[in-house]
Amino acid sequence: MLVLLFVLLAGFSLVTWRLAVIQIKESQRLAALAAKKYQRHIVLPAHRGAIKDLSGEYLAHDEDVHELYTDRTHLREVVTVRHHLAAIRGVKAVELREQLDEPETLAAYHDHVAKVLAGILPKPEEEIRSQIASDKPEIVLAKQVDEETSKQWSALFKEQHIFGIHMRPTVARRFPAQDRLSLVLGVTDTANKGRWGVEKYMDARLTGIPGEQLIERDKSGHELPSYRGQVTDPQHGSDVHLTIDMQLQDNVEAICERAWKANNARRVVIVVTEPATGTVLAMAARPHRDVDNPDESTWTNHVIAAPYEPGSIFKVVTLAAALDNRKVTPGEMIDCGNMYYEDPVRKVKLSDDEPLGMQTVKGVLVHSSNIGMYKISKRVGKEMMLDYATRFGFGAPTGIGLVGEEAGRMNTGKWSDPTYSRMPIGYEVNVTPLQMCMAYGAIANGGVLMKPRLIDRIVKPGGGTEVIPPQPVWQACSSKTAATLRDFLEGVVVEGTGKRAALAEVRVGGKTGTTRRYDPEKKRYIDGTYLTSFVGMAPIDDPRLVCLVMLDDPKAESSAMVRGGRIAAPIFAEVVRETLDHLAIRHERPIKVAAKGGEP
Repeated sequence: MLVLLFVLLAGFSLVTWRLAVIQIKESQRLAALAAKKYQRHIVLPAHRGAIKDLSGEYLAHDEDVHELYTDRTHLREVVTVRHHLAAIRGVKAVELREQLDEPETLAAYHDHVAKVLAGILPKPEEEIRSQIASDKPEIVLAKQVDEETSKQWSALFKEQHIFGIHMRPTVARRFPAQDRLSLVLGVTDTANKGRWGVEKYMDARLTGIPGEQLIERDKSGHELPSYRGQVTDPQHGSDVHLTIDMQLQDNVEAICERAWKANNARRVVIVVTEPATGTVLAMAARPHRDVDNPDESTWTNHVIAAPYEPGSIFKVVTLAAALDNRKVTPGEMIDCGNMYYEDPVRKVKLSDDEPLGMQTVKGVLVHSSNIGMYKISKRVGKEMMLDYATRFGFGAPTGIGLVGEEAGRMNTGKWSDPTYSRMPIGYEVNVTPLQMCMAYGAIANGGVLMKPRLIDRIVKPGGGTEVIPPQPVWQACSSKTAATLRDFLEGVVVEGTGKRAALAEVRVGGKTGTTRRYDPEKKRYIDGTYLTSFVGMAPIDDPRLVCLVMLDDPKAESSAMVRGGRIAAPIFAEVVRETLDHLAIRHERPIKVAAKGGEP
């Protein structure tokens, strides 16, 4: 009896010691191992906010999908795998244990899983087998699986006793807009983060906060509902509404496409803005990004990048400086000569398309005299010229917020003699189409330069709305000078080089531009190639819109036919007509915005 008592005491002491080790010393480590095996944190993905147009049409949004992935822990758990393999073979787990050792059991089960998955995935069975046997914690086997397919696969896995291969919810970014505004909207990366475009610019507002759920499974891999942990709901991102209405945008895109093909141009850019608020109503460019062939199409948004020499449409900056500082008066006569002129001091040569003789300051702009504009610029001088170019927004990004926007270029250093004659007429200065459109917007808006407004409002998941207000930059010129320039610009259309921009139903003002094309690779101007443009506003007495049209290297029967007044002006008229028709049926927008620290 004493011996038996000693044996029992020793046994109970051993058990007690082992329990103490397990429950006290090893409790945290073992609990972690159990949690790793049986518990799983399920990420509940947050939807990235949608991008919509002004009227609410979806341009980009998230869609609920699933992805198929491997779980290394479950695929290597021999006891669990043996039970599933026994069910597959129709034998008991004890019998299977006697037949196969652990490596053979895992290999046989992995072969079965690979064979089943090869029937539903576009992958060879050998590749799937290697992914299942991988040492990586998990490998995603299939992405963007729709809801119906996910249910079918889950049912198949249950039927085939497959464990360690799971489906989990995720989201995929969809772009219903397709090619429309593709360079404005941008794209997201594999983590659903914005890479460029509005997706990048508004990433912080579009991105949501994922939720989480803790679930626990039994040894067969089935979820235990009674042990389901607390759910943290995801917080979805805010929706962003652009200022662009896709109905108008589609019309402008169609016009841009036709102009590009009809003129066989290298590129065509059309921008339409609302001058009082800086709102971008439409922006189109060709070539553009083809979403089906992104690597074979351009990734350059020509509205905000690839600056060019604007030519005569830049002359309003020279005139604004001269008028604002009383270097000239509107009715003053300027001798534009007989087509050709050489400065007696700087020895620079200029020419016009026709002999213009004596012209008023207005006539210099109306007939686009290079000679007359140079003589006016001599009164303005270098410092004042650079100051007003800066005032009108050149040499700096507009602040539209899109990645890839370029600032353009101005020579702020030492000027050569040719620079004094070239910059006032739009050479030796590089601008983007959006910069030029905003500069003319300042003339239309009483001299107030506005920051371009691409985002109209942000709608939060809870329903709150944040409207993005117009933002004045500064007073580019006085309101009196702006009014004088608008009168001059109307004269360009009525009696000058821009007659083809005229509309019967509304008064229009604008300016033509034709620039010799500079090849940066050959570092010289190419004979017979030009950039043509027209930028203007309507109605001229109360401008509701500003439109710029630019064609790079358009083709015609002869180089004499390649002129902004011949090619770009009619396109401008077509865009303005479409836009005014559209504005007549859309909601009223704010009309005027006062400048900060400047004249209204």
